[in-house]
Amino acid sequence: MTRKKPARVPPVTADRLLRGWSGPGGTRIRLAAPGDSPGVAELLLLADGMGLDPAVEQGINAGTVASTLLTGLRQGTSEMLRPIAEAAAAGRPDEAMPGLVMVLVAEGSDGRLQGVLQAVPPGNVLSEAHAAGVPLPLALVAATKTAKIQGLAVAEHARGQGLGETLLRRAVRTYFQLGWLLAYGQFSAGSGLEDYYTRQGFTVLPAGEGIDLDRISVPVVIRHEPGERLFTRWRPAGVPA
Repeated sequence: MTRKKPARVPPVTADRLLRGWSGPGGTRIRLAAPGDSPGVAELLLLADGMGLDPAVEQGINAGTVASTLLTGLRQGTSEMLRPIAEAAAAGRPDEAMPGLVMVLVAEGSDGRLQGVLQAVPPGNVLSEAHAAGVPLPLALVAATKTAKIQGLAVAEHARGQGLGETLLRRAVRTYFQLGWLLAYGQFSAGSGLEDYYTRQGFTVLPAGEGIDLDRISVPVVIRHEPGERLFTRWRPAGVPA
């Protein structure tokens, strides 16, 4: 019997990220756009009462959320890294962070948002690396190689369709395609989410264990908050998400 080759998954493009993909239950998975911030804020409250950061809300309303990521998809990673390098050279690394934030939404056929994922560059990695003596440009690059899944929520009436799984898959694949090496997040211990994140291809770390970034030459260990556990997924060498 001839063995079928696995179907090739086309790369993510800026146009596709903006227009979106067909998702479960007749939804469309796309980048958040102006007008979405009220629905995003409402859904994020389901993620352990997480609020929508004012800076992220401003980016959604202005249509600039994930602007640096979109540059990378359009023009390549070298052009994407240009504003990051310029921010580092000017000693203002925080200016490079907003363009690396991704907010994906699952829009229903009625126009209402049914799910949301927010991923951010972990600011603590940047600050801790710099405090450990890592030169600022290298510390900034390290911060742009790790993406934190900061919030993932699906409206109660839309659960059980795989929306959360689809949002995770799209976000991680986009970051990994752009050269990110690690996607991670945390959840409340005892919440029963261990199996969920394991099914999505993440490794759930034992309680109390952090993520050692020494493998990307950064002397920093990402720690979780008390009562939380971390889940991680490293990008396999040469293999897209």
